Amino acid sequence: GHNTGSWGRLVKMWAPIYMRKIFVGGIDYTTTDESLKEHFSTWGEVVDAVVMKDPTNNRSRGFGFVTFMNPDHVDAVQRARPHKVDGRLVETKRAVPRSDANNTFLPTANHPDANHTRIFIGGLPQDVKEDDLETYFAHFGRVTCINIMYDKNSGRHRGFAFVDFNDYDPVDKVLLTRNHSIKGRPIDVKKAISKSDITKIKSLMSGVVGGAEANFLASLGGSSSNDGTPATTPMPPPIGTLPALSGHSAAAVINGAALGRVTASMNNVVTSTSNTGGLPNAGIISPVAPLAHPFFPRLPLAGLPGFSAQLRSGWQYSVSGNAEVLRNTAGAVSTRPSGAPVLAATTTTTTAASGSVLIAGAESDGESDATAEDQVMDTEDGSEAWGGAGAEDTCPDDAQLLIIEPFYGGSHKQLITCLRNDDSVIGREDAALFTLPSKKWHWRARTAALYFSQKIPQTHNFKTLFASSTLNLCELIGLRPDLGKLRKILYFHENQLVYPVRKQKDRDFQYGYNQILSCLVADVIVFNSQYNLESFLRELPRHLKLQPDHRADAQTITQDIREKSEVIYFPVTIAHKTRCPKDALEPLHIIWPHRWEHDKDPATLFQVLFQLAEAGLNFRISVLGQSYTENPPIFNEARQRLSNFITHWGYAPNKEKYWEVLHSGDVVVSTAHHEFFGVAMLEAVGAGCFPICPNRLVYPEIFPQECLYNTTQQLQKSLAQWCSRPQLVRSKKVNLDLNAFSWATLKQRYIDLLS
Repeated sequence: GHNTGSWGRLVKMWAPIYMRKIFVGGIDYTTTDESLKEHFSTWGEVVDAVVMKDPTNNRSRGFGFVTFMNPDHVDAVQRARPHKVDGRLVETKRAVPRSDANNTFLPTANHPDANHTRIFIGGLPQDVKEDDLETYFAHFGRVTCINIMYDKNSGRHRGFAFVDFNDYDPVDKVLLTRNHSIKGRPIDVKKAISKSDITKIKSLMSGVVGGAEANFLASLGGSSSNDGTPATTPMPPPIGTLPALSGHSAAAVINGAALGRVTASMNNVVTSTSNTGGLPNAGIISPVAPLAHPFFPRLPLAGLPGFSAQLRSGWQYSVSGNAEVLRNTAGAVSTRPSGAPVLAATTTTTTAASGSVLIAGAESDGESDATAEDQVMDTEDGSEAWGGAGAEDTCPDDAQLLIIEPFYGGSHKQLITCLRNDDSVIGREDAALFTLPSKKWHWRARTAALYFSQKIPQTHNFKTLFASSTLNLCELIGLRPDLGKLRKILYFHENQLVYPVRKQKDRDFQYGYNQILSCLVADVIVFNSQYNLESFLRELPRHLKLQPDHRADAQTITQDIREKSEVIYFPVTIAHKTRCPKDALEPLHIIWPHRWEHDKDPATLFQVLFQLAEAGLNFRISVLGQSYTENPPIFNEARQRLSNFITHWGYAPNKEKYWEVLHSGDVVVSTAHHEFFGVAMLEAVGAGCFPICPNRLVYPEIFPQECLYNTTQQLQKSLAQWCSRPQLVRSKKVNLDLNAFSWATLKQRYIDLLS
């Protein structure tokens, strides 16, 4: 064992010097070879430490190199970043050997993606899977994402893949390791090319370049120094005339320059005038006007190892880190990830009188005492949430059906619209409609009965009354005894007995009590889910016990209500649209389509997303749903902390935009503590999203077990896995028959109900 250990140390000591050497940049000008060696000796035996100096004045050039006895010491140094030498923070990276300086795919400091964390893998055998790649590359660092590119027709992979790490150092280490093989067969590993560079190189291949592209081309220049400066060291761009190149030489220069460093000396390049056409000033780069590149003829894709496959993959660059800083050619700094959509500022309206700011799409009633909870306690999320109340009230002379809706918006409006739009259910002349706008919920529940008692005509031919449980039906019948003779149908979109309140003392006894009284007066009670029905009946005795004394017989009341109750699902309409196939490397798109209220528990979702971002995982998030004058503070925090990940934020201005966002999603998430059906979740599933819901409320009734989670940790684990491998969830099929919730299936139930 002793001999084996000694042999292992000896082998590592014989490791190539480039595996044992680091570059140290940004060092102080007072730092010496000795102080540099002293600092890094903490992590291993230092063989050599040198501060690079200007030969003309013997002053430090601000960088140096440290060589260790063992490559493990380099790993230890990199794990201990950041380093401070002589009181100054320095940057450490693995040095690149001179022999690789012209061909390396390691990022350069003057390159837009200096901290690149993605590699391209070519020549992949067909029997190699994601797990094989993860097992192999985990030896170099923490792998955050693996995407093997598959042919959508044959199902076979296309022989190449992309691997993301959480840091640039594992990428450097992978690329410095000369030979890679999996399952005994060699594979080709290169630095992945970003979308921006693909665009620029395509411009070079087209033979025309100008403006920013010309600046980019100039930035590919470098020093011909022979000091072993790594690819990470800034080098001045070339100035003046560049020699014209043949097609073969051009490919070689781009291969060495665009993806690493230029050739050591431009004088070594064979000059050719065959492609210049005798043009004056051939080969000069203009920083302003576009010009043809006689010195860069059209480049064959084969001239760039791994580049052809990357172009064919349609890869759109996406970061693995939380907020990678990108420096553009003008020197500006952007913290938005490449490929991430630009987040438009939310349109706001300022109320002059109060100075309050309303998020676009929210409704303001001009009252500061109306909280969001007051406004939304009895509405369901869904595609009609922006509908609001219009001038739709109508009362034909011969109407036999009376529809009353005190909260005409969201799913309340959606159901009525569905019923009225089908003449086989309700003819336009067969129903009278009386509504109130969907705001000031607590006032609607308390006062709507008196309003409607005066609004509904005294003379009528009504035979059936249909109303939601927001209406205090008991009060209305007391005020209008003539309506008591009708067949009264009470529809429960939700019930107030189990509405989650942060403190029990905050629960308003009257809201639930009114619903119990309305049930006793109604002839037929319809719940939109079995959970809605059972939770109401389960909590009813407990609610009545809140009375201090002289309580009614809860058991009798419960039995009476159960006997006249039934469940008819809410009819969900799906806007079918062909989903565009996504590239395997496109980030996971998460949809959250709920009201911005505490009962939907947005805090849990955002805390999970914060942790995913901090773990270096990449995703996109779209937050839909209705917002209000006062929203939970977590929304402001999330918008700031997740700004680099946001695709859409806020209320969809119309149905078209709503469905557009849903169709672009991969996963739709619920964290709700208050849900009786979940229109928005089913709409998202219909649009192609995979649902992940808590194993509570109505969700076990609607969704299969594979879509449910029991703990926040399970939610986080699922999302993390899908962030790393988006294709896993994109290929999943939901074992859910949406036809069970379609209007075509439910139509006859509603006909029988209203007839």
